[in-house]
Amino acid sequence: PELKLPPSSCGDRRMTFSLKMAMKGIQEAASLSEHALRCAIAVLDHQEAKADDIEDCLLKFNRLLSSPVPSSKVIDMIASSNFPSSIVRVMRRHKENLPILALACQCVAGSAITADAATSFARAGVLDEVLNVMDSHKTHGGVQNVALVLLRTILKDGTAARQAVQNGAIARVLAALNLSMGREIQYGGLVSLRHMMDASRQNRYFWQESLKTQRAQIQEAGLQAKVHHQSDAALCQAADDTLAFVIPRFKEVPCWHWQSGWCKMGPKCTYAHGTEDLRGGHGKAYGKGGYRRNAPE
Repeated sequence: PELKLPPSSCGDRRMTFSLKMAMKGIQEAASLSEHALRCAIAVLDHQEAKADDIEDCLLKFNRLLSSPVPSSKVIDMIASSNFPSSIVRVMRRHKENLPILALACQCVAGSAITADAATSFARAGVLDEVLNVMDSHKTHGGVQNVALVLLRTILKDGTAARQAVQNGAIARVLAALNLSMGREIQYGGLVSLRHMMDASRQNRYFWQESLKTQRAQIQEAGLQAKVHHQSDAALCQAADDTLAFVIPRFKEVPCWHWQSGWCKMGPKCTYAHGTEDLRGGHGKAYGKGGYRRNAPE
């Protein structure tokens, strides 16, 4: 059996691939070329492709994505092809196959690195599928981790972020944050929350009603992340950015306890511990939450 690929930005002519030919093309590819992309799409969409074929194809596609880092031209080529729709169908068909799900999420995260590419994957339905994955594997830390990597990438698209809020993504992210204090889950979850709250800042109903029941949970998640990862500047910055949405005047006022020499709240304090901890203009505001004023920062 052969699979005919419709015209796309990868070329105007119709091309026909057998599964064997498509597998050979992707495995022999030295870079993510137009031909390699067409072969990958052919494998993912082929009716006779088995799970091992899909897994091998996604594994090679991820390798091509990571070495070297793809150019904007390559990312545009992927985003404007049938690949986003193909990857969504793979996630739907193999929702219980964890290696395939993980590889599919990695492919999306590596491909949707621009706003336009994130929009293309969101329109293809990736958001719904990743939320389904999070629901199906609620207690699996590894699955939650790769799902959050994908989610934080897709949510760079404002429309996708607002849709995620409507679809209950905040509750799913909070559940993942409660599952593990691991660095990657915490960072992915906090960045995802920040994207969703930022995209919804103009929605008065969201802030007054929908977020009301989750505000305390978001606050606790952000503060706990800062306690467990005090030395991680990037993660503390993500936590601070998230907390600023749910705590009025967060880190905008100096902490007089800390100025006096000691603050029992430490990283959990919502006031600024020094000028570098101030938000709104003067400092970098990431994780400068020591207990003592003379503590190393």
